[in-house]
Formats: sequence, C-alpha cells, structure tokens
Amino acid sequence: MKSKTTITMPEFVNSPKTILPETRLICNWNGRFHRAVETEDFIYFCNYQEGDDNGNVMMYRKSDFSLASDNFFASNDLVGVILDKTYTYLSKSMKHNAKHMQKEYAE
Repeated sequence: MKSKTTITMPEFVNSPKTILPETRLICNWNGRFHRAVETEDFIYFCNYQEGDDNGNVMMYRKSDFSLASDNFFASNDLVGVILDKTYTYLSKSMKHNAKHMQKEYAE
C-alpha cells in the first residue's frame, strides 16, 4: 500500500495537476520532488538532484492544491522567496540551501 503522502506518476508524465494537502513527495520520470518550501500562497516541491532550472521545482497553489508551475518560472519564483525570506516553512534541506543562497547573494 502506498502512502497518501507520496504521489508516483506514470512514466513520462511530468507533474500531477493537483496534490493532496498532506503530500510530502512526488516521484516522476525526472526524480523525487520533496516538499521543501511553503509561503502563504504556495507549496514548492524540489528535486535536489536536478540542476536544470527548467525541471527542478514544482509549485502548487495552497488555495486548491493545483499546479501553478513546473518549469523555470517555479524555480525562479522559489529563488525570490528564499532571498526575500517570505517563506512560512523550510524543510531541513532547504534551511541549509537557503542559508547558503542568502549568504551568496548578500555578498
């Protein structure tokens, strides 16, 4: 039995159109996307192994848990959230990443 907190997509399907509020992990052909950052309005899932800004972040609306973006725009928005410190939640991995990003951009 699969956990309700994990969504596994069929081969070559990018991102689920909607998620459950308790979703913690999304698995697809491109890897594992962990629930990493939240703001008042959005939830960001990150693939820590993917370096391409066009495929390393999925962004979901909190209002209806629908997909807002899964490309460069999601990645770019996440960087802004981290730098502006407008997040309400950071995963353990993202706390480490955010600290380094904020330090790098401050210099």
